Amino acid sequence: MEQKFNNNRLDLQILREFCEREGEKIAYRKGDQLEREGDPARWFAFVTEGCFKYVKYGMSDDKAHITWFSFEGEFVCDYPTFLYGRPSQATIEAMVPSRVLRVTGQQLEQPIPFALS
Repeated sequence: MEQKFNNNRLDLQILREFCEREGEKIAYRKGDQLEREGDPARWFAFVTEGCFKYVKYGMSDDKAHITWFSFEGEFVCDYPTFLYGRPSQATIEAMVPSRVLRVTGQQLEQPIPFALS
């Protein structure tokens, strides 16, 4: 049986290059927050070192539930809320000392120039 999962991967190289070119280099200590649940989602970042966890607090039990991770070489962002300018649905926290290349939504709204081969 042919594997169908993840055959249509998006090429995110353009976004990575944009973060490398335009992003601010930011270091996070363990426990520092990139986004906080309920606050406006502001950042889109590429993780160059370390990792982040996405934490959602339960409505019925008020316990922290980890819903996602972003590791070195991946993007970190509360995508749906970031794209539509809404409050973050999760707290995004560094699990270890980490570094990112961080851009704002306003930067991403600008046309991203790229060379056609």
